[in-house]
Amino acid sequence: MSALKWLLMLVGAAVFGSAGALVAYDVYLSEQLRRLLSRNKTDESGADLKARAERNRTRNPFSLRVNILGGSAGQGLR
Repeated sequence: MSALKWLLMLVGAAVFGSAGALVAYDVYLSEQLRRLLSRNKTDESGADLKARAERNRTRNPFSLRVNILGGSAGQGLR
């Protein structure tokens, strides 16, 4: 009975290890796909999309203002 317990514990550890390895491999494949798809991107006009993305990253047209104290909860008291 003790041997069966140890065998099942080892099998369980191997299953968890293989599940972790599959997740890591999936993350690796998704990063490779993202890298391959983002290489040499151009739009229909031939303009480089990487340069456009860099310009858009530095300029943020939207600004999110957050009221930490509860939004409009005290607006009627003014």
